[in-house]
Amino acid sequence: MDPDEIFISENGLRAGWRLLIWIIIFVSLSGAIGIAIMKLFHPRPGPFLDPGRFIVGDFVTTFVPALAATLLMARIEGRTLRDYYVPTRNLFARKFGWGIVWGLIAVSLLVGMIAALGGYKILGVELSGASLVYWTILWIGASLAIGLVEEFTFRGYVLRTLADGIGFWPAAVLLSIGFGALHYFSKPYERWEDFASTGLLGFFLCLTIRKTNTLAFAIGWHAAFDWGALYLYSGRNAGEFAVGRLLRTEWTGSDRLTGGLLGPEASWLVFVVIALLFLAFGMAFRRERGSFAPAPGRAESAK
Repeated sequence: MDPDEIFISENGLRAGWRLLIWIIIFVSLSGAIGIAIMKLFHPRPGPFLDPGRFIVGDFVTTFVPALAATLLMARIEGRTLRDYYVPTRNLFARKFGWGIVWGLIAVSLLVGMIAALGGYKILGVELSGASLVYWTILWIGASLAIGLVEEFTFRGYVLRTLADGIGFWPAAVLLSIGFGALHYFSKPYERWEDFASTGLLGFFLCLTIRKTNTLAFAIGWHAAFDWGALYLYSGRNAGEFAVGRLLRTEWTGSDRLTGGLLGPEASWLVFVVIALLFLAFGMAFRRERGSFAPAPGRAESAK
């Protein structure tokens, strides 16, 4: 093999090297921003489920570096953000709206099943008046930030470029396993159920991207599901209830029913919901409507 072929194919720089460059840029910028924040503001440790943390912290230390890395690689590759599934126009249009609807239905079905089996009870309302408006808006913003940051970072440039190298579905499987592993190893009280459910939900969102050719549905679904689980139905995550949650709730029964400290997404019932999501979405989108455009110079699309 010609040494140059290690780096260059007939279509330009190989996908693996492009992905490595993106990761180096992202990690370097994220680390630099994190250090700068620590030096300048000396933030104190606080609750994990603080909406301000998601809106400001994760957005600045994760989304900004991911966007910068993606824009730079797009310039190098001669692409636009739309080539990485990013909805640069009409983000809040029909596909995003349908994602919101599907996300709310999914979390409502999950919590409803837990309640029907005696694992969930509403004891009262925590908020009223101005505080109700304030925390509702803040958690809408936080949930949108979570959806945007995680979908853009995990299923934007990274998914598109890895798919260039090994095909879309193998890339989706690998990234979904990585998505589950990141949650498992970076959050407290984790169990295999959360690893599995997070990975499978990540794979479901890859399916929505393949079918719609945009992140819009996935962002809406992710935001709505988290808003419902953390704020609307006031479940736990990482051992905490959300700061400014809507309801005072009681979750009783085994961890297999309620999810325990990890909240409803670690309940065994979440796997029923995930199966229904795949079935329903497959029926609603029977054909792959998205076009999987080849990299500049590619003769064929990735299969």
